[in-house]
Amino acid sequence: MTELTVAIGLLCMLVCVAFAVLHSLRLGHVTLLDWSVLGMGGIYGGGWALIAFVTKTEENPVWERSLLPFEHLYPLHTLSTFILLGSIYIGWLLMGSLRFRPIKKLNFASENSDGRLILAGWVLLIIALFMQFFYSHAYGGLMGLLEYSASIRSGIFTVENPMSFLKPFGGMTFFSSFLFFGLWLGGCRRWIVKIGFILAFSFSFYILFSWLGRIGFFVYIATLVLSIMVARRVRPIPLLVGGGLTMLFILIGAYQLSVWLNIKVADDITSFLARELSFPFVSFFAQIDSGEHLLRGFWDILVAPVYLLPSSLWTKWVENVSQVNTELVIGAPKGVAGVTGAIPVDLITLGLMQAALAGIAGVGFIFGAGLRLLQKLLDRVRNFSVRAVFEAHLAIKIAVLAIFYAQPALVVSDNFALLVSIIIIVFVVKLPRIRLFKKPKGLNSVDQYSPSPVKTL
Repeated sequence: MTELTVAIGLLCMLVCVAFAVLHSLRLGHVTLLDWSVLGMGGIYGGGWALIAFVTKTEENPVWERSLLPFEHLYPLHTLSTFILLGSIYIGWLLMGSLRFRPIKKLNFASENSDGRLILAGWVLLIIALFMQFFYSHAYGGLMGLLEYSASIRSGIFTVENPMSFLKPFGGMTFFSSFLFFGLWLGGCRRWIVKIGFILAFSFSFYILFSWLGRIGFFVYIATLVLSIMVARRVRPIPLLVGGGLTMLFILIGAYQLSVWLNIKVADDITSFLARELSFPFVSFFAQIDSGEHLLRGFWDILVAPVYLLPSSLWTKWVENVSQVNTELVIGAPKGVAGVTGAIPVDLITLGLMQAALAGIAGVGFIFGAGLRLLQKLLDRVRNFSVRAVFEAHLAIKIAVLAIFYAQPALVVSDNFALLVSIIIIVFVVKLPRIRLFKKPKGLNSVDQYSPSPVKTL
């Protein structure tokens, strides 16, 4: 069965890669759908083949207990992957056939918006700084927050912070740096852009360090690297290869950082990857074996907007699907009986928990439609270099990672700063132009009082 699983996994990877290549070549550019399918092929295909091989050949009680008893069900996961792939594509196509007036109106068509984008970048950075300052007050200030973060890692103590709801706003500095970096890629080399990027880049690293996310560091750097390739209009096949290598860089970087910090260390990178990538499959088979949570009726999708609110307002009446999955797999939810971590829910397991195999198709359809909606919004951004940076971020953060960390609570909370940043950018760019002097009668529409033309978003 192991040999068959490895072969099926590799076949699944080839199908996904072929789909992404052919679809991007047909359109002449790489879309969010292509990045998502490429990620599915990497994890659900190649990753599954690696896990099946390592699980069978290495003596590991965790894998033996969680995966080997379900060898006869291994092909079912690959079948679910193809169901997910087909439903995502159908959602993508159907959403593409719809026309939304609000999106059509979201057209940054003024002659000059570089100045507005610079202003938006500084607004995001200043708001992020102020929000982080107030959030960190309970920990003794900005430097005290770093010491507190280190103490959390050591399990020394915790501090109750009444301003904890301000924490996500610190992530707005990422999008400030993306704006400045995009303007720089587009040839805007003004000193105010350079200084803004240096400050936003430095503050982004401070935020990432205080959040203690291993993957976050590499996702941030990978976004900047991938955006350079997108901004240079690299052809689809080289771009997909570069994107695949970028995702591999994130995984290898996480392994090296884990070794350096002595966190979840494995004997080698193969064992590390097999262990870190195994949670979608462990969760999938555990849910099938239990059969207890396979008819949640898309409730987890319906309540997703409440996760925009502070957690204190919803934790008592909304059940996080990740906690349900963690309790089933480990025996207790996070924070109970010594359980310190939660097991994420990937897109296939999320769909399975909603309505079995039909739920996988339904969740895939919703995800595909959401990707197309994001693509439509990206296509309204007229400043190509700025669009390249945000497209690279969405490709990594949502098109790929949201497949494997799909619980709505995490997807919504992780992208809260993105949503707020987009609202602020739109507000700043669309502000009406203020004239300090009234134009004298008799002058043409282009004269010494007219603002100089600039590019738009």
